[in-house]
Amino acid sequence: MTRISNMLWALALSMLAASSAFAQGVVEYFWDDDPGVGCGEVLQTFSGSQSTASTEIDVSQLTAGIHRMGIRALNGTHFSSTYYRTFYIPPIEERITRIEYAWDKVPAVGKGTALSFTSGSTVDVSRNLSVKSLSVGLHTLYLRSLTGRHSSALYARTFYVVPKPQQVEAVEYFFDHDPGVGRATRMAASLTGDSLNMAFDVETAALPDGIHHIGLRTLTAGTWSATYTRQFLVRSQADNEITRVEYYWDSDPGEGNGLTVDITPSDKVEADFMADMVDLEEGTHTLYVRAFTGSHGRSTTAVTGIEFEGWDALQQYIYSLTDTEDTFANNVYTRQMRNKHWQALYVPFSLSYNQWSAHYEVARINAFYQYDDDEDGVVDRQVLEAITVKPGNGDLKPNYPYLIRPKSTGAFDIKVNASQTEAEQISSISCSTVEARYTFTGNYESLTGLKSAGRYRLQGGTLTIPTSDDEVLPPFRWYLTIDDLGNQLQPSASKVHLRIVGDDATGIDSEVLADDMPVGKRVVYDLSGRRVEVAPEVPLSSLPKGIYIVNHKKCIIK
Repeated sequence: MTRISNMLWALALSMLAASSAFAQGVVEYFWDDDPGVGCGEVLQTFSGSQSTASTEIDVSQLTAGIHRMGIRALNGTHFSSTYYRTFYIPPIEERITRIEYAWDKVPAVGKGTALSFTSGSTVDVSRNLSVKSLSVGLHTLYLRSLTGRHSSALYARTFYVVPKPQQVEAVEYFFDHDPGVGRATRMAASLTGDSLNMAFDVETAALPDGIHHIGLRTLTAGTWSATYTRQFLVRSQADNEITRVEYYWDSDPGEGNGLTVDITPSDKVEADFMADMVDLEEGTHTLYVRAFTGSHGRSTTAVTGIEFEGWDALQQYIYSLTDTEDTFANNVYTRQMRNKHWQALYVPFSLSYNQWSAHYEVARINAFYQYDDDEDGVVDRQVLEAITVKPGNGDLKPNYPYLIRPKSTGAFDIKVNASQTEAEQISSISCSTVEARYTFTGNYESLTGLKSAGRYRLQGGTLTIPTSDDEVLPPFRWYLTIDDLGNQLQPSASKVHLRIVGDDATGIDSEVLADDMPVGKRVVYDLSGRRVEVAPEVPLSSLPKGIYIVNHKKCIIK
């Protein structure tokens, strides 16, 4: 039974006749239409001149909607004014017992395809409906819910069924003028999907400088697609070539008047230079760098917020980067490690694996290679190969060049027995190929002047010649010199890259070559860096068994 609860009616009734002030009285009420005084439903009886009524009233027989209740008190022949209160009775909730749908045609109630769900007065349904039986094109989904006595409004949603993905049989393209569908330059294709990505190279050498457009279309199931076009610019290599790079601080001195950066003209230039700061005052500055090409102007970039604290502070910063705090005293070697790169190691004592393996990795120098990638007689790449030292490989020798890499940064101490220590003797270790001699020389004092002496120092995982003689090589390191032996190649490369055998970071791939793979245009070197002359038509497998460097890969001939 539905009730209105806690409805409090407070009625103060004043009786007109004193002789009947305390006669028996009643409180009556009615719904919507007044049946007349004394004809309503009795709510309660009372004695006295006033009555307060508090009770629950049955409304189960009322229909859903807005209603008005009237209430009054009667005492003999006297009655109070009628008090009215308006209220709303909500409809009784019904349980949803069926949800059904249909495609394209409105179904009769109860004749659609039913969906499974848990019955209730409120239902959330999420379903994937199969559209396999529907043809390509527009369709309408109809959906409704049913209760025991009623059905909901009909919900409708229109959607489009796309064609199934088909195989792209061919792609054709043309420049500028369309020769006609099916008559352009064709490329084979075997792609299936509703979204296709295809990368390919097209030859533009025959096109004159200027703006052109390329047209592209695909062939699917015998039908050509619409033509997709895109504009592009062709300009000669000389026009693209960067011929000058210059920089300046804060104020533009005018194009061509900046400080020059040494570069090799090319369409792509990587400039690594030390900016001149001699005339700067302490404070914040902006560095501008710009590049010039043939006839297409220049590009400019700016690095803002560079704080210059004066030359004394800069000198201290340079010395802090070079780890000059490294010491060896009282049979304790202290090493400052500020990064986790491979670094040079040259100390006057021997070391067992257990003494350094907890904090470091160590590698011994194995070989040196030079590569002439473009075959112009000048060295393009130099690689120093080292092999990681494993347990059982023997102790590290005193006064001998090694590579060392810390497992974490900070200061580390290595305690050395007196029997392991030898005199601090500066010695040089050399190896050579037919082109050059490579010499590794240790130092126990800080060194400068590396640039003018052409000495390579190890920094950031690469051996380079410093850009200034002011740069400091800390003690207990080694440097490399390369002497041209006057044969075949000119060693002009300014950097030497590391290749650590046994380190996961090595960049060499191994490849077992197919027996019938011809040499072609591949350049072949042996592990000593010497080029091996092989005719283009000769299979690589005809080389003697061993390991070779072919197109920058380590290849094994079995």
